[in-house]
Amino acid sequence: HGDFFGEGALLHPKKIRSATINCVTPVHAIEVTREYFEKFLSDSNVSLNLREKDRIRKRNRAKSILRIQKNLREFKAKKGDYLFRKGEEGDKLYILEKGQINILGDDGKTIFTVKEGDLCGEHSLVMARPRNSSAVCVSDECIVYEMKARDFYAIYNSSSHVKKSIRELCLRREFQKAVVHEMKNHFPSTENLRKVFDTVDEDHSGDLSLDEIRKFMISFDSSFSEDEIQEIVEAMDLNESGKINFDEFKQIFATSERR
Repeated sequence: HGDFFGEGALLHPKKIRSATINCVTPVHAIEVTREYFEKFLSDSNVSLNLREKDRIRKRNRAKSILRIQKNLREFKAKKGDYLFRKGEEGDKLYILEKGQINILGDDGKTIFTVKEGDLCGEHSLVMARPRNSSAVCVSDECIVYEMKARDFYAIYNSSSHVKKSIRELCLRREFQKAVVHEMKNHFPSTENLRKVFDTVDEDHSGDLSLDEIRKFMISFDSSFSEDEIQEIVEAMDLNESGKINFDEFKQIFATSERR
């Protein structure tokens, strides 16, 4: 009740639908024209919220596509069991069916929490690098689906929508890992995001530029390419301005806390 759909095509520069909507019960819906929608977007906070929600929906569709594939192996982990550890070679993706998993960085600091329906372990497959974090079950029991690399790539490389969404998720998480590395603490809660933003915003302009994000990410991992740095900026640049302001930053990372 009160939710909306179909905004993706209105936000897309080519007005392309990325999904099909099918009513499964009688509905009462209100149609919003493009003209009115664009007036609605003149409120920057509303615009950022809509743009992030559109990205969330696309990521959730990508996760759902991965989850329904064949050849998934189900296994159970107990509290304290590790799915993988930092430094290992990664050839599997993990989808959490039940429970909770923490992704840990340096000194066991929590980077983010994986909740039911979410995935982890994508970094090594998407970035072609060894694991740069560890994953541990923190609930009494975790039920997990394991996907082998070859099955992941069959989907990842056959769908541009899936590839873009999973890669965006991975790159945002790389930024979170860099934050934990720099701050030497858990990734902050919503009320402490400003401190992180100001740390990266070295010139105190109120925006995170490509140069600032490059410097920040390279201090975490010097192997990042220029294309990857640019992609990290794009993954967080909701209004497509080429830089990230605090409203965008908060929209992304406060929303990730609520998911």
